[in-house]
Amino acid sequence: MDDKPILKYFTGTEAEQFTFYKIPKLLFSNKYFSDISTDAKVLYGLMLDRIGLSLKNGWMDDENRAYIFFSVEETMEYLHCKKNKAIQTIAELDSGSGIGLIEKMRQGQGKPTRIYVKSFFIPLDEASENNPEVGKINFKRFEKQTSRSLKNKPLEVGKTNPNKNKYNNTDINDNESYLIISGEDKIRLADKCNMDGYAKQIKDNIEYDALITQYPYDLEVIQELYELILETLISQKDEIIIATDRYPAEFVKARFKNLHFGHIEYVLLRMKQTTTKIKNIKKYMLAMLFNSYTTVGSYYKQDANRDMNQSVS
Repeated sequence: MDDKPILKYFTGTEAEQFTFYKIPKLLFSNKYFSDISTDAKVLYGLMLDRIGLSLKNGWMDDENRAYIFFSVEETMEYLHCKKNKAIQTIAELDSGSGIGLIEKMRQGQGKPTRIYVKSFFIPLDEASENNPEVGKINFKRFEKQTSRSLKNKPLEVGKTNPNKNKYNNTDINDNESYLIISGEDKIRLADKCNMDGYAKQIKDNIEYDALITQYPYDLEVIQELYELILETLISQKDEIIIATDRYPAEFVKARFKNLHFGHIEYVLLRMKQTTTKIKNIKKYMLAMLFNSYTTVGSYYKQDANRDMNQSVS
């Protein structure tokens, strides 16, 4: 790895400039959680992080309980694992098959499954009284499965987010570096107020509430597009790579600041029309948002002309 970057040392309070996923210490120190895998603990931390987003967007049920959407596909992407491993990791957390840190509620009719992220705090005296073997959870069902067992698995078990499995596209590869802001390089905030200001501006510009009302089945994709715009605007990079081209960051930000409802709608429609495999969904979405600024007008004009010709004929 000759091109391995030289990483800097932390000095003073530099670490406070970055954002981090939080994994509760109890998951590592309390014996109750000793039998779940490290991947499951990391996944729980990712889901906890998403709860904040749910609270901001008012994703609460009739009993005032916050819920999230977190697909098998996303789990595969975050944990860099295959589908069966992702399903196994989710199952470790599930109340029906695992330790009970999450509870899934299927909505049916093609809607994504709701996930309720539950509290990790367990009073030790109560836990030990109810179950002396509190740390012993049977995960034998999660051992490596044969091809036959996979074939017999219920259809819904491995089902990914219905908003995403229809977008199976693009010839963009993963080899180039690009702006998908993650880890320390993900976000270097000027300050929280600045981010909140951008967040409000973006939602107003793209008419976020109107989008999720008009396209309820695409809610999660709309949220991801919104987050990608926000991450781009608060990036401290000098350059941003779109597909394989480098652009000055300020040029990209200027475009993203002017995206509105029609641009997001255009991206949603184009993603649904794409039939080739997407190798990196975030990189693809970033390119779609960037290019929508110059192509959306021609697209709708062509669409209108086609409708007019059909009505005449």
